[in-house]
Amino acid sequence: MIEREVRVKTADGSMRVFVARPDGGGPFPVAVVYMDGVGYREQIKDNARRFAASGYYCVAPDLFYRAGDDLWFDFSKIASEGMGGEEGKRLMAAASSVTQERAMADTRSILDDVAPDPAASRRAKVCVGYCMGARIALRAASMFTDEFTAAAGIHPGALVNDTPDSPHNDLATVRGELYFAFAEIDRSATPELVDRFRDELRRNHVRGVVERIPGVAHGFAMADLPVYDHDAAEHHFERTLDLWSRNLSEEPARQ
Repeated sequence: MIEREVRVKTADGSMRVFVARPDGGGPFPVAVVYMDGVGYREQIKDNARRFAASGYYCVAPDLFYRAGDDLWFDFSKIASEGMGGEEGKRLMAAASSVTQERAMADTRSILDDVAPDPAASRRAKVCVGYCMGARIALRAASMFTDEFTAAAGIHPGALVNDTPDSPHNDLATVRGELYFAFAEIDRSATPELVDRFRDELRRNHVRGVVERIPGVAHGFAMADLPVYDHDAAEHHFERTLDLWSRNLSEEPARQ
């Protein structure tokens, strides 16, 4: 496998992006891996490596770059101190630097940056996002409809509310297929809200699967978190890879 960390210029500065792809010339389908709220770290790279091993040109951006480099957060402290503690305040400050509009501008910068690489396919692209990244993956599928043919969202919070900017409103313009996996143990994503999101998929005639994985907590796909669940994590890898390969016009090249 070939991997490297690059700097991508954006309108707001220089963003670190981890790139991993199989050996060989490719071209390999581009897959964007959107991080969770814990931050850009080795675990995000590990998940990107896992997808890359199945034949994808994976790019994982540091979406917190506007707030500084090497930002990650100790969720054990947040659990004990609450969001009002110092660690919680740091997290909220970093998270507030990531808006949907900024994330889409960052996505555009990434796609433009990898486009000249002959190892990166110019054909349909895919993406996956975790936690806050799930909302960004949904927005990417909604905004870049000619580029993203499939998107996965893993342990998101609630995606339906009664405000005009509720994430579910993005479904109106999605043309690709979606896979969203909620955690059963997540106070923000109640069974009723998960059902409402599933209903919104149907109402908007969006192809996709929405599931609520029993017995697991928000964050289950991240092996560096206490709530990590091996079986659920493997399930999300399998379902996401199946989603991607089914929707790409050709099977991804393999090592």
